[in-house]
Amino acid sequence: MQISAIALVMGLAGLAVFQNHWRSRQLALRAKQSELDALRARIHPHFLFNTLNTATALVRVRPDDAEQVLLDLADLFRAALSGRQEALLAEEIALVRQQLQIEALRFGQRLRVVWALPDPLPPVMLPTLSIQPLVENAIRYGVEPSTEGGWIRIGIQANAQTLEISIRNSLPATARNGPGHGVGLKAVTARIEDFSRGRGGVRTGTDAEGFVATISLPLESSGG
Repeated sequence: MQISAIALVMGLAGLAVFQNHWRSRQLALRAKQSELDALRARIHPHFLFNTLNTATALVRVRPDDAEQVLLDLADLFRAALSGRQEALLAEEIALVRQQLQIEALRFGQRLRVVWALPDPLPPVMLPTLSIQPLVENAIRYGVEPSTEGGWIRIGIQANAQTLEISIRNSLPATARNGPGHGVGLKAVTARIEDFSRGRGGVRTGTDAEGFVATISLPLESSGG
């Protein structure tokens, strides 16, 4: 009887250890999946494939441009895989400029970019690669579907309380009532809300000019 009781206790202990190990593995898998989801939201496969196709097309005719495309892409991936959760606004804008250099080689004169930035940029922090997915959406839904191309306008405004980053783009007439800029938008919104503890967010909408996505951050939260 005593032996049976000992065996039962040991069996239960072994089961508890197994269950804890299983839960730990499940949590690790979920954490890894979350990391992959975050990476997909920051560097979308659509952008990756187009960039690699652009580099391939340029290798023989413009090798220097092909090399620059790959260097810019490497910088974007380095930022996505760095593990950093926050970056200076100036660093984010530099990455967006690299992203748009890649897209300019793909679209040529079909892509027109207008910048409206303060000089100097406010020394504030925001989630790493939170602007890039919105710029990608602007190109994918505003520029790419149109044979004439389109424009993107990136602006930053700041006052004593709030920083606003707007990404505005033209829209083809056929897309004006079509699906919204969904790629990565939910992920960016969630990251901005988490970073600002619910006081910031992302607004989207259309007007007479086109589509606009605006990141809003309270300045007192921009230090993390």
